[in-house]
Order: sequence, then C-alpha cells, then structure tokens
Amino acid sequence: MNTALTSLLAWAKRNERHLSSLFFLSGFIGDIIAFTLLDVSIVNLVFAVYLGLAALAILVSHYLFSHYRDRGGRAVRTLSLLLPLFVQYAVGAILSGSLIFYTKSADVFVSWPFLVVLAIVFFGNEVFRNYREHLAFQTMLFFFGLYAYAIFALPLLLGRLGPQVFIFSTISAGLLMAAFLLVLYRVGQNRFRESFRAIVAGSATIVVAINIAYVTGLIPPLPLALKEASVHHQVTRVDGGYKLLHEPQKPWWEFYTPTTVHHVEGTPLSVYSAVYAPVRFSAAVVHVWEWFDESSGKWVEKSRVSFPVSGGREDGYRGYSEKSNPEPGKWRVSIRTPEGQTIGRTSFIVVKTANRPTLVEERK
Repeated sequence: MNTALTSLLAWAKRNERHLSSLFFLSGFIGDIIAFTLLDVSIVNLVFAVYLGLAALAILVSHYLFSHYRDRGGRAVRTLSLLLPLFVQYAVGAILSGSLIFYTKSADVFVSWPFLVVLAIVFFGNEVFRNYREHLAFQTMLFFFGLYAYAIFALPLLLGRLGPQVFIFSTISAGLLMAAFLLVLYRVGQNRFRESFRAIVAGSATIVVAINIAYVTGLIPPLPLALKEASVHHQVTRVDGGYKLLHEPQKPWWEFYTPTTVHHVEGTPLSVYSAVYAPVRFSAAVVHVWEWFDESSGKWVEKSRVSFPVSGGREDGYRGYSEKSNPEPGKWRVSIRTPEGQTIGRTSFIVVKTANRPTLVEERK
C-alpha cells in the first residue's frame, strides 16, 4: 500500500502542471452543469464557500511549503500536492458560475472577455512551472475569482445596479485581497516576498482590465439576464400578459440567420423582451433601436425606450418598445442598462411589402 501511494504521488508530482489544468477544467465544466439548476441566491452562497475554501487551501499550502519543504513527511507531501489542485478546482468552479450568467446574454460577443481570460489561465498553467511562481499565479487567480464574485454579489445584496455599486464592488474586492495578502505574509514571509511584486502587478492588471471592460460595456450587468427578445408586428398588453402578433417562425436550424420581417408602410414594429432579475431586485432597461447604414458601414441609433424591471418572475420581467415606420434594411435592438451595459440583443431584417403577411398570435 505504501509503495503504491508513493508511486502515485511521484506520478502526480511529475504531471502536476497537467493535473492543475485538468482540475481547473473539472471545476469549470462541473459547475456549468450544476449552476444551471440552482437558484441565484444558492449560487451566491456556493461562490462564497468556494472562495473561502480556495483561500484556506492557498494559505495551508503556503504554510507547508514555507516551513516543511525539506523535512515534511508523507502527509505533508500529499497535502502540498493536493491543495494547489483543489485551488484550481475551486477557482474553475467560480469562473464557470460567473460565465453562466455572462453567456445568458443573447449577444454572444458580450462573453468574449471571459474566453480570453480562460485562455490566459490555461496558458499560465503551462508557463508558471516552479512553486514560487505557482503561488503568484494561484493568488492572482484567487483575486480574479474574488473580484468576479464581488461584481455579482454586491448588486444582489443591494438590490440595484450602477457605477456606484461597481465601484463599491471594486473597493470591497481590493480590501479583502489586502487582508488575504497580509495573512499570506504572516504565514510565510520569505516566500511571500519573492512573489509579492508579481502578485501586485497581476492584481493591478486584473483591476484595470475589468474596469475598462465595464466602462466600455463589455461586461453584462450581472445578475440581470435576458430570457427572451424577439421582433413582432404588434404587441398588446392583455390580462395576465401580452399578445404577440408575428410571422411564422423560421426553422430552429436557421438560428444563425437574422429574422426577416415583411413590413407594411405606415405601420410600427415592436420588440418584446423578458429580463430576469432576482427577487427584491429593481433596475431599468433600455431598448436601443439601431439601423445599419450601408453607405457608411455603421450602426445608427434611431430611438431608445426605457422602462423599469422588477425581480422575482422566473421567466423574466416583460416589456416592449415600438418603432414607427422603420426603414428597410438591417436592424438590431440592444437591451441595455441606462449606463450602457448590454444585457442582450435581437437582430432582424426589414423588407417592405404592400400586403400584410400572414401573422401568428402568441400569448406570453
């Protein structure tokens, strides 16, 4: 048994870098499946637990490496190997949970910054080979997870969004990280000093990158999520919901093509949306109508309509906006917050016609 365990530990040590990526991926995929089944408040609690366990694992691993590197027994060697792997699993789980909420947006391009971060993480797992650098890399990963959690948790706790809430999230993440670094320093000063500059530089880069993404509207406004967005010839408020009149829907396998709307001159078009928000959460959403100008190759804003949303409805808070007599061509309607963060988007092509097309009635 002892021989088998020793051989297993030796194999794991030789393949530590690849196991690190595997554990990260396991946490990522596992929680993508699990978090889709959980309520947002439970997800919030799970995030907090993962962060706490990741912080504890980093601290214990740092302590063992600093004080028992050359004289630890089998238990120390085993923990020194397993704890960093658990950190990778926990951070992968945090990122996967965050990514779920980001990719709920109808606009897939909103999620690209996270994909870039994931690519950097996997590349970093292969580059940061020695244990000193591994401490810096894992600590920066932990800070990214902490920051992502703060951006998600503070609006949920306060029940609102806005620049002030985002700034508060940034300050909270920074203070918690500073406290964590102080404990890390006290646990093992010499080793911490060797990685301190890398940790600070990496954390500062994360703060700058996320703030730029927020200001430019690349980060969707968590915890809001677009449940549905679609274009219709008419939307009418009725008892208990909405009546939608639209053309027969295209086959599901043509999801990659914009919807074509046959529009009769002098009539409006409507865009219906349903935006999910947690219970006791209130915000405002804006429908921004844009038309693509072929001559300039740019999207031109034509109108915007704002209305409030309230949380608690599983299928999202419903609302709609109208555009009177839209020009033919490519259109898109972005569902945003007043600060410009994109929740989702629907695109369609307007084609002029003399006769009103056959319409289908639907209730929402």
